[in-house]
Amino acid sequence: MNMVIMGESMLNQKSRRLHFFAVFIIVICLAKTTHAAEKISAYELLYNEQETGTDIYPVRFTVTNRFIRIDDLSDDSGYILYDDSENKIYSVSHFDKAVLVIPAYKYEKPDMQSKINKVYEPFLNAPKISDKAVYNYRVNSAADPEDVCVDIQLVPDLLPGVTKILREYQKVIAGQQARSLKNTLEEYQTTCFIYNQVFNDGEYYLKGMPVQEWHSNGKKRILTSYKKKDISSKLFERSEDYREYSLD
Repeated sequence: MNMVIMGESMLNQKSRRLHFFAVFIIVICLAKTTHAAEKISAYELLYNEQETGTDIYPVRFTVTNRFIRIDDLSDDSGYILYDDSENKIYSVSHFDKAVLVIPAYKYEKPDMQSKINKVYEPFLNAPKISDKAVYNYRVNSAADPEDVCVDIQLVPDLLPGVTKILREYQKVIAGQQARSLKNTLEEYQTTCFIYNQVFNDGEYYLKGMPVQEWHSNGKKRILTSYKKKDISSKLFERSEDYREYSLD
């Protein structure tokens, strides 16, 4: 009888060890799978930006085929996240522990072809970038040629996947700005204001990747470097503890 009990005990112990080993293997496999899933390919774009009345400050764009994350490297109070699968922008504030959600509002872009002039031409004497020529894209008011709406130096066929999602992001910005137009006094609704600061849907991204930008509101942006790298997918996660709200 004792031999039978001992035999059963040994079998039970062996069974437990095999069960533990199987669970251990599963955990290891899941850990490897999870770890692999956390690394995704992205482009890191570094800019120097400046607005009227401010010093130059560094900004980082991290771009995948689905996400854009924008970090002001001089200020860690939050960041901006765009999810192309949802077509929404999330403006995250660590101070308020809140997230402003901006959906893609529908809007009708006015026909401004008779009110503006566009120039797209090679940027003479500019050094090539990634062995590609630089072009100049400029829009000014037809009524006053010296009233420049936007002046951009860009490179055709540079980072086409990046420019595609950057334009989708800019379309969402334009939708939000269009909703706010009614709050702007008519005397400030100039041609360049309407074209560049309200209905700027990033059509210049169809021409190429901007490397230097000037906008009629005084904002400047210069691309200082870009590189492809593997990053953690956690970079694009939003805290579940933060309150989400919209302006509707």
